[in-house]
Amino acid sequence: MIPEILASLAAATAAGSLAGYGIFGARSRLWGPLVWHGDTSLPARVALTFDDGPHPDATPRTLDLLAKSGVRATFFVIGAQAEKWPGLLRRIVSEGHLLGNHSFSHGRWGGFRFTEYWSREIDRTSRLIDEIAGVRPAWFRPPFGVKQWHMHRAVRRAGHTMITFTERALDGLATTPDRIVARLVPSAAAGSILVLHDGSVSTNDRPVEPTLEALPKIIEGLRARGLAIAPLDELLEAAPYASPVKVEAAQAPSRARALNS
Repeated sequence: MIPEILASLAAATAAGSLAGYGIFGARSRLWGPLVWHGDTSLPARVALTFDDGPHPDATPRTLDLLAKSGVRATFFVIGAQAEKWPGLLRRIVSEGHLLGNHSFSHGRWGGFRFTEYWSREIDRTSRLIDEIAGVRPAWFRPPFGVKQWHMHRAVRRAGHTMITFTERALDGLATTPDRIVARLVPSAAAGSILVLHDGSVSTNDRPVEPTLEALPKIIEGLRARGLAIAPLDELLEAAPYASPVKVEAAQAPSRARALNS
């Protein structure tokens, strides 16, 4: 009897571990396809991405720093934030950066919601971005990096590609510039998709200074390691938008071929 109980407990533990990795693992395709890295060939390149904006304080300063360093990035924006700050979306695109879909509400309990909920979140945000900035995203990044089957189904229904990340700064939590740099620069490698934050998921009261102070050091550190910083569409060799770009200053997308390996 005891061996059978132990075997059942071991099986349950293994199943729980697998499900947990599927939900939280940025590289897990348990629930469906996703992209967590880009081209690993030489010359070595990485991509910078920012989540949770636009933010009225952080986003303009982030854009200024990127312009000063000659870096193009991708901003996975929350629809509710974009609705509040439409001018920032237009500035992001006009300065040659890319926009992605990060859901409309970034709800904390989205992992328990069903397909129709996620379809509404994704479709509403992509339509809003198109109305404001003239581009309709083809990429979706899951809030908090949490994935589940219903979300994947909604992403496929929308014709989007799920983009996660290779390394994360964890700057959505209280941290320091040095910790942010240490989380990204040493472990970055050819093809890495790096994620930071230019906003807050709720009240916009998260201090933005650690990320802003870290950003020039990250750029300098990556380049010192021989890693060029490329736009995400070039790193993935995939089109970022499902509709033509209508903003003249925006860059044309690369050829459409998503990396799923």
